[in-house]
Amino acid sequence: GKVFIFGGGHVAQELVPALARVGFRCVVLEDRPDFARTELFHGVEETRIVDTENLGSLTDEISENDYICIMTRGHKDDFEIQRQILATPAKYIGVIGSPAKKKAVFDRLRAFGYTDKDFERITAPIGLDIGGETPAEIAVSITAQLVMVRAGRAPGAWEV
Repeated sequence: GKVFIFGGGHVAQELVPALARVGFRCVVLEDRPDFARTELFHGVEETRIVDTENLGSLTDEISENDYICIMTRGHKDDFEIQRQILATPAKYIGVIGSPAKKKAVFDRLRAFGYTDKDFERITAPIGLDIGGETPAEIAVSITAQLVMVRAGRAPGAWEV
């Protein structure tokens, strides 16, 4: 499967090389041309310019073997992407952001008929809670979580 990364900001720029280093194939999706330049993402398979309000045939590409990482610049884009991505069979959907952002987006999604069962598919905030704050540290936490999912372990589940 591939990792479809929505948003080409600082965290995505750190995430792609970390994921590529452990064997994930990454596709960066961005609506801003300046943030969709291939040279920003060491190890990226592909970058694409997308319209976040209409992902169109992209959603048809996403299979049950694929991972989604949503790290856009705001609530509006996160909402639009999650609204469309929830209709895919993606193995993992992770969203960067605060609990307040998560609540605001989920409240809007509820108005479109999405339920708590749908929200169980979304890991938010994305990544393992390792106390990281920098883009590189956040990328490490996300990479670790995706490795766990790929290995068949629940996101965030640690055995003691």
